[in-house]
Amino acid sequence: MKIIFIIGIVLVITIAFAVGVFYFLLGEKINSGVTQTSKDDRKVSVASPPIIRADFSDINPEFLFSAQIPVSLKLEYLPKRKAINIYNSALTGKDNLEKSQMYVSFFKANKFLTLNTVKITKQDKMTVQGHDAILYEITKKDGVPDFYGQPIWRNFKHEALDIRLSSESPTYFYSFAKNPSMDQKVFDDFVNSLIFIDN
Repeated sequence: MKIIFIIGIVLVITIAFAVGVFYFLLGEKINSGVTQTSKDDRKVSVASPPIIRADFSDINPEFLFSAQIPVSLKLEYLPKRKAINIYNSALTGKDNLEKSQMYVSFFKANKFLTLNTVKITKQDKMTVQGHDAILYEITKKDGVPDFYGQPIWRNFKHEALDIRLSSESPTYFYSFAKNPSMDQKVFDDFVNSLIFIDN
């Protein structure tokens, strides 16, 4: 009777041990799968769109700078406006102005100037690549006709970054107007990539 009792205890202990090992191994397998999934998730990354450096002086020698742009963006010279339309070729529209993401223009002056046809709601002074600059938020004033030969978004609230080429007077001032729907990072990357030809 005593031997049977001991055998029973040993059997219970053995079964308990086997069950514990089974659950331990099962848990390791589950955790291993979760860990693997987590590692796979970390490997997923979004590739940056390919970029090119565009020399704007090749379009008009008065645009004394180059910049990096995604290959999906194209440059179009607007001779009547002496401006450059940067548009997204992947968008739909009857013409490239409807696909416009940036509108780049210039003027020569002794100091920063603004149009009397717009209302300025923000004006932040800054430096861009060692050049004095001002970031404006502007809106066309009521009653002013739509800006001829320009993207439609220029008639509504948007930002424009004006950059002074040199400390000499007069000098070139370049205005980079941004479509409000344009990705902010794409615009910032463009500005940070600017290389000016000081002369």
